[in-house]
Amino acid sequence: MKRAILADIITYFFIVLFLYTGITKLLDIQTVKEQLLSAPLLGSPLLASIITWALPIFEILLAIALFIPRISPKALYVTLALMAAFTIYVTIVLAVDSHIACSCGGIIEELSPTEHVLFNAVCVVLCSIALAVRCRQETTKTFRWVTSTSIIALFATIGWIFFMAFSTPAEAKTGFEGRLLPAFDLLLPDSTTHFNTANIPTGKPFILIGFSPWCEHCQAETRDIIRHIQQLKNVRIYYVTPYPFDQMKIFYKAFKLNQYPNIVIGTDVKNYLLPYFKAPGVPFTMVFDSHKRLKASMTEEAKATRIIKVIDLN
Repeated sequence: MKRAILADIITYFFIVLFLYTGITKLLDIQTVKEQLLSAPLLGSPLLASIITWALPIFEILLAIALFIPRISPKALYVTLALMAAFTIYVTIVLAVDSHIACSCGGIIEELSPTEHVLFNAVCVVLCSIALAVRCRQETTKTFRWVTSTSIIALFATIGWIFFMAFSTPAEAKTGFEGRLLPAFDLLLPDSTTHFNTANIPTGKPFILIGFSPWCEHCQAETRDIIRHIQQLKNVRIYYVTPYPFDQMKIFYKAFKLNQYPNIVIGTDVKNYLLPYFKAPGVPFTMVFDSHKRLKASMTEEAKATRIIKVIDLN
């Protein structure tokens, strides 16, 4: 394979990659901002706001630069620096907390932490090969064979990464994993107190359950939670329903939830929670980590033992 073709293949790969991720981010800019806010290294609202807009715009401009032959070689150096920075950042962030939401955009968000780091590392190697090919004045058959084989192997690795990401059975996801819990009001059983979720303390994981008072699965899940309440006594549990206050009150009294100090129940008067997380139905059980980020969600009836395992109380 000719030297120019090898470099061009890699260059066009990065053009497509940056255009795709940049445009995807811009189309869902608010989600990207919230994901960046949940990251421990970019928790500053000002910094997150700047990066939210600057990164996708920079990616699109870099893709355009890679497409222009006159500046393409210099753009490859910028690409190498950017992919190396991405790899280092993702490695550090995932070492701190593997439940951080990915803000890469599109299908790349489906990669697991290990797949994500591997994908970025492969991109770094691909860019390095493209630069080596462009910079080398004379090439030998051995050099062309090694670079061609390496490129084929690296693209095969990328294909394998995405195949594994989409073929491995996964827990039901909302697409909001890693996202911070939004603030909304709950009307509590005394009919006068409004509790805002912004007041949920950090430092400990907690459970939030969207339910219907008349849902048999919601009732069965609640009975199971009560049976395991000793294991969950140090975990705050928030029951949230969009149904009318009087129906919530019937559920509250029927299960005598006032006996459990770690359980809070209320009516989501504005029906904010379930549409926000695009819940497919009820019960919809969510486990949040100690930083108020969504760790996992469970549709249909969730067993208490499964919830305990997700919280990692064992």
